[in-house]
Amino acid sequence: MAIKSILCVFGGLKDELNALNTAFTLGKACGAHLQFLHVSPDPASYVGLYGEGFAASAPIIEAIEKENEVLAQKAKQYVVSFAAKHHVPLDVPDSPLHHASAQFSHLIGSVEGEVAREGRLSDLVIISQGAASDSAVISALFDTGRPVLVMPVENRSLPSELVDKVIVLAWDGGLEAARAMFNAMPFIEKAEKVHLLVAREHSKAFDLEAESDAIQYLRTHGFQADAVVVEIGDRAIGKVLLTEAHKLKADILVMGAYGHSRFREMVLGGVTDYMLEKADIPLLLSH
Repeated sequence: MAIKSILCVFGGLKDELNALNTAFTLGKACGAHLQFLHVSPDPASYVGLYGEGFAASAPIIEAIEKENEVLAQKAKQYVVSFAAKHHVPLDVPDSPLHHASAQFSHLIGSVEGEVAREGRLSDLVIISQGAASDSAVISALFDTGRPVLVMPVENRSLPSELVDKVIVLAWDGGLEAARAMFNAMPFIEKAEKVHLLVAREHSKAFDLEAESDAIQYLRTHGFQADAVVVEIGDRAIGKVLLTEAHKLKADILVMGAYGHSRFREMVLGGVTDYMLEKADIPLLLSH
């Protein structure tokens, strides 16, 4: 399915500008509608947390409101600036279909709830590795049911026309990996090279048939891919995947996001957690 609706969660920090730029790049390439979501915490939720009663909390609430306003204005200024740079109409009603358009949304409430609600009606969620709130990343991954493109802080944007790029698919045959492969189809169809990256333990035999089936699946969609098999050894799987992705000159690393839903605010899968912290290339994650 073509990407026609993109949600970019934007806290307004400089560390998030690579994600902002990528959203506009993708929006133009796909003719998509872009929503830039900035969520401010509800000051009322702080009543009673400091001091006793509303009167004691009033100065805290006032300070939070001022901080919210400053950050929201800063976020909007960035969006306005990038929209002009990319020549994408911003907040223009009835923009033509199949042409890139953008809107800035400032909502007050729980970042987890707002990201989940808005993300479920988007084709893709884009968020920065340097997002202001870790809970925004977790909610995007586990509460939207949509693929999430996590952009590194450093300027490693996607190619402007989404062509001549290298896609690396981390493959273990599991549900998350299969979903990640399917969700990556809009990116794969414009790739120059596609690699199926398999990390295996030394004691485990390489299931050539399973990987051949995955490559055949891609071939049925008209995509050529090759399998790259590496042994984990005594290294962390995340480090192995990231190292090999660099060797393959990946523009995007596609992988399943693993976690424990009951405790997801505290514990992500080891590989996912490593990648969110260490990856310096774009990650397309699906849960």
